[in-house]
Amino acid sequence: MIRAVLYQSTAKTDFPSTADHDILETAWRHNGEMGVTGYLLRTPTQYFQLLEGGDDVLDDVVGMIKKDPRHTDMKILCDNTVNERRFANWAMGYHLVTEAERDEFDGWLNDGDNFAESMISFMQLMAGRREKASPMHPQMR
Repeated sequence: MIRAVLYQSTAKTDFPSTADHDILETAWRHNGEMGVTGYLLRTPTQYFQLLEGGDDVLDDVVGMIKKDPRHTDMKILCDNTVNERRFANWAMGYHLVTEAERDEFDGWLNDGDNFAESMISFMQLMAGRREKASPMHPQMR
């Protein structure tokens, strides 16, 4: 079983921000070694991140993220076990949400578990679009 943790926090950096690049660089470097996968979604004011991995590893990663000064007000939206990873191809995917995409996401009206599942589905949609647009995608070769 894999543990999945979704959190939301308030960004203290500009949008877009070079700080986001630093976050991703650290994640890419360490997540592969620790068996962590996931996706980071950035709106003008919020971070949403899903992390997938082993219990002990995610405890450590979440603890480090809580201390990061680039954000505040971190709230765990869901923390559960899943049968398979949703972002198995991503050491850490990343997406800056445009206004049009923000308007496309109808999950803003949900709360609790419904909001969390809506956000994860939205992340999967954004990841899928990015994969299909990649020149490395099998359909593009």
